[in-house]
Amino acid sequence: MKVAFKQWFISFVILTILLFGETTIAQKGKGVDQCNETLTNKKGTCDANQCKTACAKRHKTGLGMCTNGEDNNKGKVICICHYQCPR
Repeated sequence: MKVAFKQWFISFVILTILLFGETTIAQKGKGVDQCNETLTNKKGTCDANQCKTACAKRHKTGLGMCTNGEDNNKGKVICICHYQCPR
């Protein structure tokens, strides 16, 4: 009788730990939206280092990347700043 109880108790503890872990992971990912902002300079071009620096200045957690422009930019290379949206 005691052996069966120990196995049941150990299984219960392991299951509980796994469920708490899954709940924590799910809550961390919840509500994390990514926003994008187009940053432009006077020349209308994109330098990777300047793009990263400008993005970090505006948004502490921002990551700036140079990419081909959208249709309204007629294929120019522009700086896009990706950052976590404010709540």
